[in-house]
Amino acid sequence: MKGVIDRIFENTTKKKMPYWVLSIGGENYSVWDKKFIEGLQEGATVEYEWAASGDFKKVTEIRRIDIEPSLDREGKPYSRSQQIVRMSCIKSATALVSNFDTNPNEKGEITLGLARKFEQYVTEKDEGAKEEQKKEE
Repeated sequence: MKGVIDRIFENTTKKKMPYWVLSIGGENYSVWDKKFIEGLQEGATVEYEWAASGDFKKVTEIRRIDIEPSLDREGKPYSRSQQIVRMSCIKSATALVSNFDTNPNEKGEITLGLARKFEQYVTEKDEGAKEEQKKEE
């Protein structure tokens, strides 16, 4: 089976034995061997097998499926928060450029350039603020 891990949490039995619960697609699966969850995190896409164990579903095999990450200009993967910032910047730039009376290719270039400037402003320290802080000290 394939799915995305919604949640991972540790639990203990009545006899104080640790185990983990993976929530995948709204279903909970028990994991009794820590080696199965090493390297996994919430949001990871996995392929897994399970077997019924009483009223519980016990993971018998699991592996992370590598999905092609979005890459920045330097070939580094974007984090989820970076992707959100970029989408917000492009949405804002699109709203500003939408009424421009120009050809679509030029409008696209203007939109991307503006979005990159917005992203730079949002993600980098403001040099002007640094100068003002130095003056106050």
